[in-house]
Amino acid sequence: MRFLLAIFLLVLPLIAQPVPSQSFQLQNGLRVLLLENHQHPLIRLQLIAVWAPLEIRAASPIPGVQGIVPSLPSHSQSPLQPLALGVLDKCSVGNRSRKAFNRAVEERGLSIQLSGGPDGPIWNLFGGSPEAESAFSLLADAATRPILEGGDLDALRLHLIHDLHDQGRQEVARINFYHLLERPDLVLEPITEKSLGQVYLEDLQRSIMATLRPDRAVLAISGDLNLSQARQLTQLNFGTWNEWGGEPISIAAKTDRALACPPLIVPWDRAETTLALPFRATDGTQRAALDLLSLWLPRYLGSNRCTIRTGAVGWRSLILTAEAPETSLREVLLALKKSGLNPKDLEQAKALWNAGRRALALHPQEQLSFAAKEKLWGTEPSEQEIQAVDLAIFNATLQAWLDLDSARVLTFDSEQKPLPRVNQTVKTK
Repeated sequence: MRFLLAIFLLVLPLIAQPVPSQSFQLQNGLRVLLLENHQHPLIRLQLIAVWAPLEIRAASPIPGVQGIVPSLPSHSQSPLQPLALGVLDKCSVGNRSRKAFNRAVEERGLSIQLSGGPDGPIWNLFGGSPEAESAFSLLADAATRPILEGGDLDALRLHLIHDLHDQGRQEVARINFYHLLERPDLVLEPITEKSLGQVYLEDLQRSIMATLRPDRAVLAISGDLNLSQARQLTQLNFGTWNEWGGEPISIAAKTDRALACPPLIVPWDRAETTLALPFRATDGTQRAALDLLSLWLPRYLGSNRCTIRTGAVGWRSLILTAEAPETSLREVLLALKKSGLNPKDLEQAKALWNAGRRALALHPQEQLSFAAKEKLWGTEPSEQEIQAVDLAIFNATLQAWLDLDSARVLTFDSEQKPLPRVNQTVKTK
């Protein structure tokens, strides 16, 4: 048995190699990735788009921003994304009502789901390859031909407001705390009943029109299709998808030293503190080190209280949560910053990264999704960049990330019991 296990461990790295994907691009700018898999008569489509670009209003220039064009007030931006996702998931599409569209999907044995993250909406469609023509057609209807109506927005807004009331003050505070970490560099209004009520159909239409553009999207195809079939079906259903236009949405930018926010204190029946450190890498080398730290830090600080949250356009937040005062959490991070990292820490982080890549290769669909997001956003480091990270870069990135002046704090305060201190043993170098 031990001999067979040893053979398996030797062969696994050879088996778990990423399956090469094929790619092409339509004239309208839509990028397409194909991962052929003819073992089963199945097909999976994933269309990823990017939220509408933001024109920044600021007193000083910001890298990557072309011009300063005020348009919508800043309060309109925060609730736009959840409202846009909800409307896109409920509205009529193409020449069908939403009810007729859902019936057409079910009759063909397909399933379609819309989800969203800080970077953009994602449509996933799954079914049998004999229904490939219908799959492409229905996905194109859902993602590129929505019919936006005021009634859809009114019903969704009322639903979200009811949700806010049902969740209670504490959960709403937590939701907004994490929501504002998606873009720490921007002045975002929290999602409240007031801010939801200030988004009108015209705002939503402009946001969706500026988002649903072929040159800001990637279509990932996996399953029982060859390259010729994929090209033909993509061109037939997405070849006429053109840019709608849509003006950029204006939103205020923070100054360099204004990333930190005043601590938010919310009464609750128990005491708890959440401290977040948002950070964005400035180049590929630092981005690779940030990826390694994102794997290593939860293991060192404890995955039960340390998480890494991914925001938009490359932002990452290190989040510590504990039934402890803010000063105790800061002491933990200061001790880590003072002790620094050693070669064994870097070796362990790279081993975690390599294990994750091998696991990814065992799941072709996840591999394709990863490749699609990389092609769209370009935020994932390459293997060469990971291997190029040395101890000096690893430590420098840690020091930059643990900038406690940029910390954001959410405290649930209880008068019934004091917050105990956290005991954290710092490794001896």
